[in-house]
Amino acid sequence: MASNRFTTQIKNNHPGLSPEKPLTVIIPIAGIGNRMKSYGPKCLLEVPKKNKSIIEEIISSIKNTYPHSDIIVCVGFEADKVIKSLLGKVRIVENRDYGQTNITESIRLCMNVCMSNHVMIVYGDLIFSPSAISEMTRHGSCALVDSKLRFKDSEIGVNVVDKKVTNFAYGLDTKWAHIIFLENEELKFFKKQCAEKRKSKLYPFEIFNKMLDKGLTIAAIEPRNMRIKEIDSSRDLFE
Repeated sequence: MASNRFTTQIKNNHPGLSPEKPLTVIIPIAGIGNRMKSYGPKCLLEVPKKNKSIIEEIISSIKNTYPHSDIIVCVGFEADKVIKSLLGKVRIVENRDYGQTNITESIRLCMNVCMSNHVMIVYGDLIFSPSAISEMTRHGSCALVDSKLRFKDSEIGVNVVDKKVTNFAYGLDTKWAHIIFLENEELKFFKKQCAEKRKSKLYPFEIFNKMLDKGLTIAAIEPRNMRIKEIDSSRDLFE
């Protein structure tokens, strides 16, 4: 019987899991959040039973899942408060025009200091389990989706055919879960669109649709055991 003593374990080299293939994670939290502004930045609300704010919980879930990730947070509304809570934990950029720009500008500012060819964008008003994102860097460019009514009807939906997103639009039953991973041609396209002033006024999902129209691919990922919730108001933290 042949010996297997020289067999070595194949190294898992998906982005974020090894220093040879780092992952950049962008978290835009610059906006005011109209429903929450009287309470200060939404991202600083404490998550029940966690003794952490929403943004700290997001960062913790990312670091636990992708230990070799470079996390960049874009602040804006009441930036000083947010920066004070995050110093030494992540890289920080500031969108000083947060009141006149949309989330695409915040993402663009983070892209400007991105040092990786593998980028995950995570909206900053989510609470999710590590299992929600643990498979995302294994499938090429992909979007996290929800077909189990975890997101409100008013959120952006997706059409999915053969496990691939074909369109982002309102009024669809399956929702985009506000997390997306981009690499290769999809990342190049997204960066270019964000960099063009006229197109930087588009929302991210509109740029994703342009990407799909060009024949680029975004896989649809929905782990069976994922937990994820969007926080619109303080009440959402206790439901």
